[in-house]
Amino acid sequence: MRILIKKSKNLYWGFGITVLWFLLCGVDRSGSTSPSFNTADLETANLFQSMPPPSTWPISFWIALFILVFGSIGGFFGIKYLREKQAQDELDAIIDEQAQLGLDTELENKNIEQEARDFLEEMCGTSDPVDLFPIISSNELFEEKAEEYKNSERFREEGLSQLYDLRRSLEFSIKNPEVPFLNTQMLEKGLKLECKITHKSRNVIFMTSILDANESHLYIKPPSVKKRPANLKQFPSIHCRLRRSNDADYEFDLEIVNQLIDEMNAVILKQTSVINKMTIRESERIPMEMEMNFQRVSEAQYDLEHKFEAEEQERDRVTSLIRDMSAGGMKIQMDDLQGLTKGDVLVFHLPRASLRRDLAASLTNIVPRGGMNDLHFKFRDIDTITKMKINQYLHRATKNMEAKAS
Repeated sequence: MRILIKKSKNLYWGFGITVLWFLLCGVDRSGSTSPSFNTADLETANLFQSMPPPSTWPISFWIALFILVFGSIGGFFGIKYLREKQAQDELDAIIDEQAQLGLDTELENKNIEQEARDFLEEMCGTSDPVDLFPIISSNELFEEKAEEYKNSERFREEGLSQLYDLRRSLEFSIKNPEVPFLNTQMLEKGLKLECKITHKSRNVIFMTSILDANESHLYIKPPSVKKRPANLKQFPSIHCRLRRSNDADYEFDLEIVNQLIDEMNAVILKQTSVINKMTIRESERIPMEMEMNFQRVSEAQYDLEHKFEAEEQERDRVTSLIRDMSAGGMKIQMDDLQGLTKGDVLVFHLPRASLRRDLAASLTNIVPRGGMNDLHFKFRDIDTITKMKINQYLHRATKNMEAKAS
């Protein structure tokens, strides 16, 4: 490109000087047969005097002048275009180099082998690092390309296992809080799920874990009925729910494909990308009016009983009204504090929540309000399953309130 620009400039200046030389040369056009041009005509005194008037200039001169003017303009813009193209080519080269460097670094950091890199290019239909780098940086773009690949002529059955492994290697999984939960292919072996099936007009809820998974199916452990694995093959689908730490609860329905007859009796479920992100989060409180009987215990005594398995002491009874609740805590309202102070722990049973043990909540703040007191509590020592059940309880309470309002 640099050589082309240089040659264009040399040609442009050479042409201009030649035409200018003819223009300034004094030529006698009196009709004499003998040449009238000599070196003296180039002297300053004779240069313009020897030139004939413009009306006598031949057409060839005007053609040459036209070529000179428009050639100069064309040459100017041509050189400008070539320079801009050169600059753009250099910029593109820098972008390609940086994209390749970023791509190689990212793939090396995630220990992506060459075989997986080759499949990435096959799946995306390109080897251009500018196109590949955004795909390995965003699971939304990755899943778009994955679906496009499955529906393309490039698709092959062996690619499904490579696609599943590549997603894991790129850390596009439910355990990565920096990526959105887009499909159940992001779930991993060992993950706990809260499941629900409807049997004889009753909702049966059970906890299970993922035994195995691939790009097409999930394998889960069935619940036990009378110490034997339940037969879930008779049901069309199963409703699943999980809680993602510091994010939200998610719900999805999975079609039951089959159930293995082996030691684990694993239930085979079809993967899905239809995910419902729940509106209830730990920070969101659901308003309610529920009278509750609590047991009060000091923080020190509670720690002794639960951390060191000390003997349970007699507890004071406290009755109050629960005003709102979330998966992380609650607010109660009292006119008389009944001796409660910050740090005290209230223990209570939440009815119809299917909890295996009572809840405990520590008093974090007391806010006087119009002759009443708002007492804010934070739940203590609750695991993921308990949080999920509280969220389910609150979800049902919300639906009941909406039904009554309508």
